Amino acid sequence: MTTWTAPDGSEINFEQYGGSDASKPWLLLLPGLLGAISSQWRPFLKPLSEKYRLLLLDLRGHGRSQNNAPTLHINQMLDDLNGLLDQLNIERLHIAGYSLGGYLGLMLALNQPRRVATLLMHATKFYWTTDSAAQMRQQLDPDVMAQKVPTYADQLVQEHGGRQWRVLVRQAAELTTSLVDGGISERQLKSAQLPVLVSVGDRDELVPLPEAFRLSRALPHGELLVLPNTRHPLQTVRLVPLLPMMQAFHSE
Repeated sequence: MTTWTAPDGSEINFEQYGGSDASKPWLLLLPGLLGAISSQWRPFLKPLSEKYRLLLLDLRGHGRSQNNAPTLHINQMLDDLNGLLDQLNIERLHIAGYSLGGYLGLMLALNQPRRVATLLMHATKFYWTTDSAAQMRQQLDPDVMAQKVPTYADQLVQEHGGRQWRVLVRQAAELTTSLVDGGISERQLKSAQLPVLVSVGDRDELVPLPEAFRLSRALPHGELLVLPNTRHPLQTVRLVPLLPMMQAFHSE
């Protein structure tokens, strides 16, 4: 277990793959909200590590990463990313983020445009409204989840711990609500002067195709990839066609 310590004392867990060949570019693989690197992006590691030096991290409060703050805030997650990259002396990299990971990748690109070369945003919900956040908040109730989706609740226990998962779910609900008024605006997207591939499954339950299309068109250099027979969970994504698309896109 390798960790970086944030200014508030929270230990952020991260992993590296692909060796130390300096000629290989960096690719950061970011998990989604309530996700962990112990389960997400794993099938992609071996093929991607042949061409890239890979960096993965558990988001604050997720998996093996701590959160000493009373809440889970998107800006603090961004600070964690910047701090870890500074610690590892990574000045430029590619990013592939799933769900909230794609949102964080976009925030990093807007915050440090010279640092991010390309960005893949898979299954990332960008347009949060009061209604969609309220609906998500109802779903992010640990008691309801334990009753209605016990298999998923058991997975969260395995990934985040028997006590932490309930705290994390409640904090995730608050974070989602904060994105309605405190998230990235569509006007800010004009500053994203890097190639961005917006990827979405044709059966995504959280991100409708029109929203993904709108996001791709709002980005100055946005592209849209629709994956067939794919729902929102990352485990429903097959290596083909996403892997070859990633390899081609991040090589630009």
